[in-house]
Amino acid sequence: MRIELEVKTFYLESSTLRDNPLGDPYVRRVEVIEPESPQGRPLLIYLSGYLSSALSQLNYDPLSEDMLSKAKRLKAEGKIQGSVIVLPDTFTKVGGNQYINSPAVGNYEDFILKELIPYFAERYGTDRVGVIGKSSGGYGALVLGMKSDAIKAIASHSGDAYFEYVYLPLFPKVIPHLRKFKGPKEWLDYFWAKVNRKRREDLNVLNVVGMSAFYSPTPSGDIELPFDLETGEILEGVWRKWLEKDPVRLVDSHYERLRRKLVYLDVGTKDEFNIQYGFRILRRKLKEHKVDHVYEEYEDGHFNTSYRYDISISLLESYLRNNK
Repeated sequence: MRIELEVKTFYLESSTLRDNPLGDPYVRRVEVIEPESPQGRPLLIYLSGYLSSALSQLNYDPLSEDMLSKAKRLKAEGKIQGSVIVLPDTFTKVGGNQYINSPAVGNYEDFILKELIPYFAERYGTDRVGVIGKSSGGYGALVLGMKSDAIKAIASHSGDAYFEYVYLPLFPKVIPHLRKFKGPKEWLDYFWAKVNRKRREDLNVLNVVGMSAFYSPTPSGDIELPFDLETGEILEGVWRKWLEKDPVRLVDSHYERLRRKLVYLDVGTKDEFNIQYGFRILRRKLKEHKVDHVYEEYEDGHFNTSYRYDISISLLESYLRNNK
């Protein structure tokens, strides 16, 4: 029987993550959608959004389409020839990943750039690497693409950008919950001891605690919040650390590397986190810095938009095949 696409499971032991401060697994499960004759094929790394894992892309959903089914359909429609699609689990106890190094979470930027990509690039004999991500994964795709020459193509679907609009609206919602605890780490202990961890107010707090862990950790690994819990006042020094990691700021010092790769950006005009404004700013800056890119807005929100991967997967594969 001919098998055109199949899923293989790997367990990647990471020296980078071995002593991570949260005690998260350093042996990471990675699912790979592998085409026939995979050697030399483009390598597409998928980075998940917050509160999720790339492994969930293989879950059965009767109202949507898992990644394997999508790849099979795109291949049957002649839209792709078949790339190696890598789905790494990078979930952490702070609710997910921003794919940057943090003394409070672990060195996930190093894990992706120095371990995951080199391992699979060597295994499949290719240097044609693209990164696709949604939301936090889209942030990771953008930031890692800005920093690494190994990544030749980027697709960011609604990646976190212009933090003033993305995160500031959440702060007043979580302060009343965090005020009941001595600090973020005590709240995390409370959260993971709960049976029901999917209440919206808890997930909002987890999001802000997680972003603080990535954007404003102390050198010793503590999680520093960007606001005063008593008054709600924004702590400008801490907030500045967040803004320094905002793609609309980072692009001003990393645009030259972006000129040498494919950059694809898309966002919904009704995004619940206001990311359309950040992407419009990013688009303007890319134009000013003369970075060629593909930019699309579509009529939808932030959630349930995996149908947009049809575009990014075929676009990145085509680019990587034709630009060796």
